Amino acid sequence: MPSAPSLSVSERLIFRAGGGYAGGVVPRMISEYRLWGKIPPGFIKIVDSGGRRLILRGDQEDVLSAGSWNDSAVVEESTGLRGRGQLRRVKLPNGEVALLRRYRHGGAFRRHTGGVFFTWPPRPFRELIITEELRRRGIPTVEAYGACVEPVWGPFYRGWLATRAIPGAQDLWAALQSGSVRDAGEERCLRAVARSVRELHRQGVYHADLNLKNILLCLDSVTAYIIDFDKAKLVLGELPPRLAKNNLDRLLRSARKLDPERRYLSLARWDDFLDFYYQADGA
Repeated sequence: MPSAPSLSVSERLIFRAGGGYAGGVVPRMISEYRLWGKIPPGFIKIVDSGGRRLILRGDQEDVLSAGSWNDSAVVEESTGLRGRGQLRRVKLPNGEVALLRRYRHGGAFRRHTGGVFFTWPPRPFRELIITEELRRRGIPTVEAYGACVEPVWGPFYRGWLATRAIPGAQDLWAALQSGSVRDAGEERCLRAVARSVRELHRQGVYHADLNLKNILLCLDSVTAYIIDFDKAKLVLGELPPRLAKNNLDRLLRSARKLDPERRYLSLARWDDFLDFYYQADGA
């Protein structure tokens, strides 16, 4: 194929043998932007012979094979990390480890639609784009390797997101339960979480699903990473105080739901966390 135009991202579209577009009927129904979103610099977009649409970081094009996205792919070991389903830990041919998350509905939709979606741009692409933008802004979060969308019928699809595994990371709820937070120092850990959440708000990000399982703690460096941005909203400038408070209240509701007896995150420790949040640089 001729070389791509001089853009921030290389685009390679693979066509079916018969010359038709691999994306089937969807490209005729949905605009190019709504198919993909705004691809981050350094990523490429691919449509494979099976009709799957992928956004991959340039160095992952020959690493994340089509088989990597299948739910039957070999799992190296359980991650212990859970959102609406357990993450799959897959060892890549280059020796690195990726975490693959298949998108699933929560609440009432889960029973009826499971892992089938019809929102555009696709949720995996949207989360990859937001995650990369937040990394660019300096927010501690995971490193995205790629996202995959598999057509089901018409505008309906299944989706996956692949991110780099952070060695030794635990979600905050698991770290509290296991005693890892206590062993590493409760104040150090809560300060790290408070700094990351404060930076999130300072950069104008409202995390619509902020909870104890969407914060990862790397205990070796005592660094807190915030994840799962598929429902996040970005505003210009700093997040308004009212929205920041709503987000903190959302995190508190998560703690109360998971730990109703306050065995692992006491009211006094929550107050400490709020103090650390408001003491963070620039707060």
